[in-house]
Amino acid sequence: MFLLSLISFAVLIVILVTVHEFGHLIAARANGVMVEAFSVGMGPVLWKKKDKFGTEWRISLLPIGGYVKMLGDADATSVREQKPDNISEEDMEMFSIHRKKPYQRLIVAAAGPFMNLIFAIIVITTLAIVKGIPVPSNIVNVIPNTPAQHAGLQDKDKIISVNERKVNNLDDIKKCIRDSIGNVLHVRVIRDKKEREFAINMVDENKQKQTIIGISSATIDYKSTGVIDAFFDACKITYTIAIENMKGLAKIITGKQSYKNAGGIISIAKIAEQGAKAGIAKFVWVIAFLSIVLGAVNLLPIPMLDGGTILLSLIEMVAGRPINKKVIDTLFYIGFAVVAALMVLGLWNDCTKIPLIQKLFLLK
Repeated sequence: MFLLSLISFAVLIVILVTVHEFGHLIAARANGVMVEAFSVGMGPVLWKKKDKFGTEWRISLLPIGGYVKMLGDADATSVREQKPDNISEEDMEMFSIHRKKPYQRLIVAAAGPFMNLIFAIIVITTLAIVKGIPVPSNIVNVIPNTPAQHAGLQDKDKIISVNERKVNNLDDIKKCIRDSIGNVLHVRVIRDKKEREFAINMVDENKQKQTIIGISSATIDYKSTGVIDAFFDACKITYTIAIENMKGLAKIITGKQSYKNAGGIISIAKIAEQGAKAGIAKFVWVIAFLSIVLGAVNLLPIPMLDGGTILLSLIEMVAGRPINKKVIDTLFYIGFAVVAALMVLGLWNDCTKIPLIQKLFLLK
């Protein structure tokens, strides 16, 4: 079980990050930026080869991501410039990402997230043509230590109504949840051929509103569709997932939603494992879903993320002059603190769902 989780997580991360970084590479080359290295994986390099453009392609030991190294980058964040000793000042002016015009830096920054979104649209369209549009059913699995489990819901319960509104699939359930944030959710289910009703409190013990009750579809139905409809459905699905995730994260940062809604790498690993266990089609769908999430989150205007670079480039374009380097450094540290805090928070939320951690920290 642990090995499957580890392998599926590694495959997922390598695909998502490679797609993201490939977007940066294509945009960088199109805007005359020299790309020094492109790595699949992190850590010690196992294999490398230079192409005719001078880019060193690498396969690295640790399958936990990847990176693209552009000329002038001092580190992976691409915020600070550093001139290599073997590069002339003239070449820096011509090929460094940091010497390019603001609109060019904006394009390079935006290309990564948008490549994730385009990749998701292609994957979902292909799945829709081959298998049909996935429609998560209203037969659910219940995630441990969540509001749904605490209220009494169990795996394989079939949810038939939420707050007296009939539901036919997971999307219907989600709409009812969004309309009931901060209130009690009255859920009617069929279990063992009998109807039962449960009340789920949408406010946690800290009086913060919750948007996640802790359920997922136990089965997926597929709706057959043509090529054109498949493409437009894929665009709609991608847009909806991206907007919902951006809004959700923004609300957590601003305190409008419970911090317990944030998940970390353990949650991602569990999603990857569940997808892998459900078969190749479900796993591919999970890859598409998380590619959308990665693209959307990176578009948030937080320094250190691609969205922060986009915002700073826009400000520079409007102002007509470069932003003070001290200001950029300060914003970078703020952005780093925000991202690090969210990662730690997500990991902590994941860990608090582990029984041993609950006992050690008296969380129950």
